[in-house]
Amino acid sequence: MFDEIDMIHSYSRADAIEDGNLVDVSESAKHAAGNLMGFKVPVAMTSAAWEVLVEWHDSTNPLDALIAEEKRLDDVLLVAHEAAARERNESCINFIVDVMEQEESGPVVVPKNVVMIIGPGDSPEPVITIMLPEED
Repeated sequence: MFDEIDMIHSYSRADAIEDGNLVDVSESAKHAAGNLMGFKVPVAMTSAAWEVLVEWHDSTNPLDALIAEEKRLDDVLLVAHEAAARERNESCINFIVDVMEQEESGPVVVPKNVVMIIGPGDSPEPVITIMLPEED
């Protein structure tokens, strides 16, 4: 129907990672459920999902923030891995991640709805994208 010459603009997954719209978490995702039992395909999170689920704003010490973010990312990937195992034949999986947030009264756990999509990447290989429900 269309030829390559008809293309006006394309925005690849690699472009989105380079621009910061996607955060590549593939290395962490490989170990999501322990030694080499995690995801076997590349995994990225939207920057919005990263901000809500992983980014830690409540520390004055950068090392503490880094440790908190690594733990939060591990939690997201573990729950995503468990959801993927339950819904093996689905390309779109909804799940909930409990996220600790700082409130004036102290830390509280807030459930966050999350969507995981598996589909083709820049070439036909499968990739996973973790996002918030309002994203597409």
